[in-house]
Amino acid sequence: MKKIVIATLSFMIMSFAFAQPGKLRGPGGQYSERMEMMMIWKLTDHLELSEEQAEKFFPSMRLHQKQVLEIRKEEKELFSPTFAKVKKGDQISKSEVNKLLNKVESFEQKKIKTRTDFIKKSGDILDPTQQVKLMMFEPYIRDQLQDRMKERYKPPMRGGNPKGKRRF
Repeated sequence: MKKIVIATLSFMIMSFAFAQPGKLRGPGGQYSERMEMMMIWKLTDHLELSEEQAEKFFPSMRLHQKQVLEIRKEEKELFSPTFAKVKKGDQISKSEVNKLLNKVESFEQKKIKTRTDFIKKSGDILDPTQQVKLMMFEPYIRDQLQDRMKERYKPPMRGGNPKGKRRF
């Protein structure tokens, strides 16, 4: 059953990927496509989605991701004038900093509300256990990636022997 779901999702992803005009085909573009496929595969596995659930869930997830990207884009544009001033060497007043902080706070609240709304709406597709797993997915995958990075890029040991262990 999982193989069918993964195959269906892979087909959906590939069809979306080829339908997108202007997507980068260099190393960055291919990497993001692979990452998206990996995340969908991990999320499908983590939530234990049925084929029917996957067909309904992933389009709504894509819509949620678009909303989050729009919020991030707006947030990025918010910082542009301030960064330009800093690069020029202009002084920034405390009132400007406070205004910026208030706007950042409102964007953070927007992101949280968008995520909360998405998880609530997912209740039409997912059962309560799956909803909880969805809430836990981001920290779960982040921890997994950090562990892999630590393991992969672990510095080599000097001297060849672990501390406290001697060869005789």
